[in-house]
Amino acid sequence: MFVAINRLTMPPEYAGRLEEGFGRSAGGMDGVDGFESFDLLKNEGGGEFLVVTKWRDKAAFEVWREGDAFQRAHATTNPNSPVKSELGAYDVVLSRP
Repeated sequence: MFVAINRLTMPPEYAGRLEEGFGRSAGGMDGVDGFESFDLLKNEGGGEFLVVTKWRDKAAFEVWREGDAFQRAHATTNPNSPVKSELGAYDVVLSRP
């Protein structure tokens, strides 16, 4: 299993807009080969989110990133958005239910 974690930071007052945007796109990953799950985590202050996606393997994640589904998921991204993004990629070494 492979996990991608996108750390998003922004002014706390922008958090609601980010949540709405992810809410509108919920389900957009349905049918993407190798995609297993999605979680949106928010810190208590509201100025930081973690977008956690789990994949069958890194290859499936890379195919998604380079394909049409990724382009569609990010097509409405505002170029003037105050959101800053930092992507981390991880191989799962140990997992428990």
